[in-house]
Amino acid sequence: MGIWNYQEQTQSIPLLESIFATRACPCCRGSPRLEPADVSRTSDGRQYSEYIEVLVCSVCGWWFAFQDSWDSSCGSVPDRALRSVTASGAALSSFSDVPDPAQILALEREIRKHIHGHGNSDSWAVLEDTTTAIFKSFGFEARATAQSKDGGIDVVVDHPNLGAVYAQVKHTKNKVGVRVLRELIGTMCINGNTNSLLVTSSCFTNGVFREQQLAAQRGFIVELVDGARLLSSLRLTHRLTLPTISDVLSVARPTAQVFWGNTVILLSLTHQFTDPARKPRTRVNSASPTEINLSCISDRVLLGQEFSQRLRASHRL
Repeated sequence: MGIWNYQEQTQSIPLLESIFATRACPCCRGSPRLEPADVSRTSDGRQYSEYIEVLVCSVCGWWFAFQDSWDSSCGSVPDRALRSVTASGAALSSFSDVPDPAQILALEREIRKHIHGHGNSDSWAVLEDTTTAIFKSFGFEARATAQSKDGGIDVVVDHPNLGAVYAQVKHTKNKVGVRVLRELIGTMCINGNTNSLLVTSSCFTNGVFREQQLAAQRGFIVELVDGARLLSSLRLTHRLTLPTISDVLSVARPTAQVFWGNTVILLSLTHQFTDPARKPRTRVNSASPTEINLSCISDRVLLGQEFSQRLRASHRL
């Protein structure tokens, strides 16, 4: 996992397990119920199924995401499924002062335009402060250095394993090229630093990615953060809009394991549908939260939603 991500210390597995079971916001009085913001279902039609859902509190904007996948091992052990549920959630506190909401919205509009190569760059100072706040929300200690003009470095991140990590921020509608990356690597060499990030509100030229690989071969690791990834981070850490699955997978991929194990699948051969045009749905056997009664043998795919709801209702993981 790279540096530009929510770190493990921002995630509490017991808390995530509780939220998965209750869907209650941990930040608000009265624990209001989290509401669905985005859902994704994928399946190979026979053996593997994956269900991803992002939930958000309508009061404070706190978000929670989980990925529910299972493998039914059809053909070898047809009555068993290996199920895995991983989760992630917003940091309960970023411990940082954030810019004014109006400034954040103005910055978001500029980033949206920069991604497509146009627009002004009036919010460059706000971006540096916001980048620092994002790092803190990710679980790091970070400080802005713009006032000291520290060799072109805008933010210094105190990483628990890597030490000081430099971040250079470019707020521009133009693509960031190789020259900027080489200057950053030069600063790393002078200061004896081996890890850094190059953050831009636009995108990078193809040459930057080739130069990044060459630098890595020589021991200089530079993580690249483009405008799209920056925008996802801004949405999640400052809760500007409803989070999407794309935002979550970009910087907050669910990795905390809240359930893993075998599940019993019961197949029903007698159920028939009165409406042949209606798509078969999976039903959960009420006798056990880990037993699934498939309504139709031809559709051996569990989408995951009803099963997850059954588990939450039983408070058993």
